Amino acid sequence: MGQKPGISKTMVSAGAPILIWVVFLFGCLALGCGVKRPPLPPRQPPLPAVVTLGYQVAGPSVRLSWQLSEPSAGELQGPAAFGVYRFRSALAEPVCDTCPLVFEKVGVVPYAGREGAHFSFDADLDPGYRYVFTVRLETGAATGPNSNRVQFDH
Repeated sequence: MGQKPGISKTMVSAGAPILIWVVFLFGCLALGCGVKRPPLPPRQPPLPAVVTLGYQVAGPSVRLSWQLSEPSAGELQGPAAFGVYRFRSALAEPVCDTCPLVFEKVGVVPYAGREGAHFSFDADLDPGYRYVFTVRLETGAATGPNSNRVQFDH
């Protein structure tokens, strides 16, 4: 008469292994999820590089011209454009070969995906400055490598 009514020793011992396995499986699921991080965007192929950046100074302006290393960029995600970047310093300032150049974006040229196309951009120049320009292809989420730099005094 020492037992509680409704629960026998055989019921407790038969259910214990099942309960242990259920707790073990839930524990594995909780621990096996790993570290939560924000989702990563799908991997995209790198953007083509801008090559053969050249320039021609005509009076108070410069015309930059270039083309892409791989003209077929039909797989670009979203609209693409070329970013035109400029660094300038006064000619009166001494040249610092070890100082970093801080570029500013001075223009955007839309990219329409034309095969073998040449692109150009005209920029106004102020006299008495040293100019450095570079161009790169950009989409909403990615940027291509910088082109070669062109440098001149005006």
